[in-house]
Amino acid sequence: MESRSAGGVTDDEVLRLAREVADRLMESPGDAAGKADLADGAPGIAVALRYASEVFDDDRYFKAGRLLLRRTAQASAAEPVRAPGLFLGTAGVVWAVTVYARPEPRYLPTLATMTDQLAHQTLAIPLPTEAGGVAAHEYDVVGGAAGWLTALLKATDVLGGPPTDAVGEATERLVDYLAELTRDDGGPLRWFCAPSHFPSIPGPDGEPTPLPGYVKNFPDGVYNLGFAHGPGGILAALSRPDAARAGGGADRETAGDAGGGAAGDARSRRVREGVRALARMLEELRIDGLGYPAWANLLLPHPDTRRPDTGSPQEPARSAWCYGAPGLAASLLPASAACGDPGPTDLGVAALLGVERTPAELQRLNSPTLCHGLAGLVALYGRAAAQTGHPDLWRMHDDFRARLCAYADPEHPYLFPDYDPWGEPDDNPGLLNGAAGVLLALLGTVSETAAEWDEVLFLTPRRGRDMGEK
Repeated sequence: MESRSAGGVTDDEVLRLAREVADRLMESPGDAAGKADLADGAPGIAVALRYASEVFDDDRYFKAGRLLLRRTAQASAAEPVRAPGLFLGTAGVVWAVTVYARPEPRYLPTLATMTDQLAHQTLAIPLPTEAGGVAAHEYDVVGGAAGWLTALLKATDVLGGPPTDAVGEATERLVDYLAELTRDDGGPLRWFCAPSHFPSIPGPDGEPTPLPGYVKNFPDGVYNLGFAHGPGGILAALSRPDAARAGGGADRETAGDAGGGAAGDARSRRVREGVRALARMLEELRIDGLGYPAWANLLLPHPDTRRPDTGSPQEPARSAWCYGAPGLAASLLPASAACGDPGPTDLGVAALLGVERTPAELQRLNSPTLCHGLAGLVALYGRAAAQTGHPDLWRMHDDFRARLCAYADPEHPYLFPDYDPWGEPDDNPGLLNGAAGVLLALLGTVSETAAEWDEVLFLTPRRGRDMGEK
C-alpha cells in the first residue's frame, strides 16, 4: 500500500496508531467484554477487530473478535437481550454477526436464527403513529425501528435468498411504519414527542419517571432533530435501496404471500414519497439567517398549531453525527437517489461545507470518538466525499483525520479516550463512544473495504471508491 500524506498525517502514521489501538483492544477489552450491546460492548469491539484483521492481514484480530462474539453469546444466555435496538440490543448483535458471516460461512446458521429472533421481537412491539403518541426510542437509530429495519435488511442480504416469513413480515411492517411517520396532515408532525413519551429513568418507587430536564424545559413536548434520535434516522433507513423492496417482493408473492406485486409497488411509492417529504421538512426546519444550513438539537411546538416552531430562538447543535448538521447531512445524501430529487444531496453537501464556517465554540468538537466527536466526522466526510467527489469535502476529511490523530495519548489504556463536555476523559473501549469506533474510522481512511463498516453508523450502504482518488 502506497503511503499518502493528507492533512499533515500519512497513511503509515494512521496505520501505526490503528494497530496500537487494535493491539490494546485485543489484549484487554475491559468491562466491555461482558456487555452484549453494539454501542459500548463486546459486539462493537468484535466488529472493529474484524476489520483490523483484514487491513493488517493478521488472523490474531479475527480470532480475538470471535472470542468476543462467544462472550456475547454467553452474556446473552445468562441475561437474554430483550430489547431489539441496533446499538442497545439484538439488532446490534445481529449486525456484528453479519460482519463475521461474510468471510466465515459457519456463522450463517447463527445469523439466521438471530435474525428470526430479531424479527419476532419487532413484530411483538406496538408501533404507534398518531402525533403525540410516539416516543423517539420507538423509531430512532439507536434503539428504535430505523435501526431494527436496517439490521434485518443487512442480515437478509448476507444470508442470501428470500427471507423467512417472520423476517419478511417484520421488514414490511417496519418500512410501512417509518413511511407513515413521514406523513404530514397539517397538524403536529407524527414524530412529535409529547411529555407523556419523554425519555425516562426509574423514579423513587422504581416506576419510569420522565427526565427532569425535559419536563422543565419542554413542558408542552418537543421535536428532536438529531440523527441519532430524530427524523434523520427515519430518512436514512427509508433511503436504503432495499427498503422499498422489503419483505421479499415477488418471491413472497409467488409463495402465496401478499408481499409483492401491487402491494410492493404501493410500498415503493410510499417510501419514495416519504423520503421526499421528510427531506423537504428538514429543509424547512433549518435555522434561518446563518448563511449555511444548520439545525437545532430540539424544536419546541408552536403554542397554537403544535407544529415545529422555527420562529423561536435557536442555536445550532454541535457539529457531530448524533446531533447537528453533519448527521443530518448523512441522512440527506442518499435521499436524492431514493426519491429522484437532487435537492436533498445538494442541501447535505451545503451543510457539510458549512461546518467549516461554524465558530469553534458552536462546533463543540472536543472528543476523538464517533458519536459526538472527530471519528464520526472522519467517517462522515469520507463517505460524502466518495459519493460526491467534492474536493473541499476531501480536504475537510483529511483535516479532521489529522485532528483526530492528534488526540492519541499513550498514557491512556486505549490510546483515544472519550471526553465529556467539560474535558474529563473516559477510557472507553467501545464502538460508539470509545476506541473501537476510532479504530474503525482510522481503518476506513486507508482501506476501501474497511470503510464499509460505516453502514452501521449511517444505515445506508457505502458506494465503492478508489482510495487514491482525491
